[in-house]
Amino acid sequence: MRLAKAVFIASAIALAAGGAYAAEKEAKAKDPEPGFNALDKDNDGYVTRAEAARDKDLMKKFKEADGNKDGKLSRAEYLMVKGKKDLSTAKEKVKEAGRDVKNKVSRDDKPDTSSSAGATSKPK
Repeated sequence: MRLAKAVFIASAIALAAGGAYAAEKEAKAKDPEPGFNALDKDNDGYVTRAEAARDKDLMKKFKEADGNKDGKLSRAEYLMVKGKKDLSTAKEKVKEAGRDVKNKVSRDDKPDTSSSAGATSKPK
C-alpha cells in the first residue's frame, strides 16, 4: 500500500511539474518582451535599434534608454528602462496573487451548503 501511495504521489508531482513547465514555455512563446539576451542576436553585449525592433515597448523608449547616445543599449541601459516596467509588473502580480489567496481563503472558510448531508429541518 505504501508503494502504491508513493508511486501515486510521485506521478502527481511529475504531472504538476510538467504542466507548470508547459505553461511557462507557452507564456515565454507569447511574451512580447524577449529579454536582453534574446534581443542581442549577435551576442556582442549590446542591443542595437534593429535588434530592439522585436520589443515594441523598448523601441518606444530606445532614445531615452540610450544614455550615452551611441545608438545601442548596454545591458545596464536596457535594465534602466525595462527594470522600471518589471518592477511595476511584479507589484501587480503580487497584488493579484494576494487577491487570489484572499478569495481562496474566504471560499474555504464558508461552510459547504451544497450538500443536504447533516442538514436539519424544522418539523412542521
